[in-house]
Amino acid sequence: MKFLIILFFIHSPLIGHENTDLIDSKVVEERMTSMQKLNKLMSLANKKIKKSQLDDETVEIFSKIENIFIDYPSLFPDDSFQGVTKASTDIIDNRDVFNALANEHAINAGLAIESVKAEDIDQLKIYFNNLYSSCKSCHSRFRN
Repeated sequence: MKFLIILFFIHSPLIGHENTDLIDSKVVEERMTSMQKLNKLMSLANKKIKKSQLDDETVEIFSKIENIFIDYPSLFPDDSFQGVTKASTDIIDNRDVFNALANEHAINAGLAIESVKAEDIDQLKIYFNNLYSSCKSCHSRFRN
């Protein structure tokens, strides 16, 4: 019986590097999915702004964008930069800057929500443009 238990631990994918590979690929997949959702939400927000549709659906869109940016730093653990990923290891070296950028994006999304609720299309356009610009600046700095 002891032999079987030891054999299980030696060959278990939950022990050793096989599990790390699974975790890494899962995190990379999660952040790729998160970015795909963000791109779709930004596109929807842009359509709403162009039509001046400041409604509950627009609030929901920006709320989801805000939540993505709040959660985003957790999708970049230090051990998730091997294999198929476009994320730069510069994130590790500049973690505080990366986290501050994600926080800034979340704040802009929150301010966009307030602009929608106040039916202030001009302010909304400013916060949306800040969000759009911040995506590009982050990618230029933290993407391979």
